[in-house]
Amino acid sequence: MKYDIIIIGGGPAGASAAIYTSRANLTTLVLDKSTTGGALGMTHKIANYPGVPEELSGEELLIRMKSQAEGFGTEFKKTKVQGVRLDGENNKLVYTNTGDVFESKVLILATGGMGKSKSIPGEDELLGKGVSYCATCDAAFYRDAVAAVAGSNEEAVEEALVLSRFAKKVYLLNPKSKLEINADLLAEAEAKENLVIQNGKRIAKVNGEFSVKSITFRSGEELKVDGIFIYLTGLKPIIDYLAGALETTKDSCLNVNENFETSVPGVFAVGDILCREIKQVVVAVSEGVIAALNADKYILGRKKIKSDYN
Repeated sequence: MKYDIIIIGGGPAGASAAIYTSRANLTTLVLDKSTTGGALGMTHKIANYPGVPEELSGEELLIRMKSQAEGFGTEFKKTKVQGVRLDGENNKLVYTNTGDVFESKVLILATGGMGKSKSIPGEDELLGKGVSYCATCDAAFYRDAVAAVAGSNEEAVEEALVLSRFAKKVYLLNPKSKLEINADLLAEAEAKENLVIQNGKRIAKVNGEFSVKSITFRSGEELKVDGIFIYLTGLKPIIDYLAGALETTKDSCLNVNENFETSVPGVFAVGDILCREIKQVVVAVSEGVIAALNADKYILGRKKIKSDYN
């Protein structure tokens, strides 16, 4: 499982980079945890993307980008990245929650900025004591227990389904008025007898001393649970899988140069993971392309970027 390029994140920046690297005959793998989990995938309507005058959803635009990249040979794999190893000059390693390990000469990081903006009271204190961020990793610890999943995106629902295989009862706590996700996935969740979907549930506090005992909602209502998996979104870049391997700003945004290369040679970063002021699809796409062209230059040892006009 060796590739020239591994791209972590399949949003507009990652998918655009894949189009260019694959078209340059570089073997390319995109690792993406959710088609609709990112900012663009959850956007209802796109009306200002150049060359696309018709209105379409963010998910539809992503599907087009993915299809185009696959047409040039990109391989997409739906999985969650748990860690990386960047100390090799031409062998970066990527570890996933399924146990697979992938190797590449170059990494392009495009995991976006949908991380949580702030913690819920009690969350940090009970982390690892009933508070978790990966049901796929920890679901087996909740066999015959009562657990909750907090979130409104596709990833949260998928993790709740995984958890429902082990837990006696699972509460999916959606802070929005309804779940706006893939209809098939929603139907699967609604059909699970031990999975209870509760909409409009905003968490005020996670309670417990040595382990999670309950959740208090902003309404004052309390729900007794043995654990909670949190998938709430905010504005921070998603870089937890890097474990401090790259230089960041004081706001946890990755530092890159004009070529979108990070502090480690051969590792590039693009899109909302950089915390740029302008958050538009067309900007993320352009960054992905610039990184892809520089990745090609890095792998082949060129002095200049090769133009792609023909």
